[in-house]
Amino acid sequence: MKNKISPVPETSLFKRIEKQHPFLTLLYLAMIGSGIIFLFLLVGFTNSLTKFDADLFVFPKFFLGSTLIILVSSYFVEKAWNNFLLDESHFLRQNLIYLLVLGCMFCISQLLGWHELLGQGIAFSGKATGTYLYLLTGLHILHLAGGLAFAGVQAVHYQKASTDGVQALIIFSSKYEKTKMQLLKNYWHFLDILWIVIFIYLLLAL
Repeated sequence: MKNKISPVPETSLFKRIEKQHPFLTLLYLAMIGSGIIFLFLLVGFTNSLTKFDADLFVFPKFFLGSTLIILVSSYFVEKAWNNFLLDESHFLRQNLIYLLVLGCMFCISQLLGWHELLGQGIAFSGKATGTYLYLLTGLHILHLAGGLAFAGVQAVHYQKASTDGVQALIIFSSKYEKTKMQLLKNYWHFLDILWIVIFIYLLLAL
């Protein structure tokens, strides 16, 4: 009697992508595209360093504050994801509000970092290195603003679930709603990782 050989499960990247919701696939493609753009900016920044006097440069302390803030915000987006999985509408909305507050604090901290750069005479229209600094941090803020807008819409949406049991049942049993929360979680962690990479690279380069 011949032993039957079990078919090897198909686990290729393309098969896994096919099983994803189209919105998640689009998000991953967008993140790859954004990552490539930031990579080119980092290459341009590196090439411009030869004309930059790093000895007189003081790294903005508010960029360090931004890093701490976005790390804490990722903790709250993860908590919000777990709240959704556990049908905890009140805590879900609460943690999304914390996420919004921290996201706004991150943006303010970045703007204060720009103020520090200007105080050192580093302007957007000055040397190329300064221009790349503003482009890298400014483009990241724009990406974060998109995440904040989405988080705000979700927080308002889940307000209904916290006051209406029927609405809560509809929301927490919906695969589409779960996908939206997954989009927010994955995108926010992407922004977190992206900023950490930028921050460490700038810290080491300057």
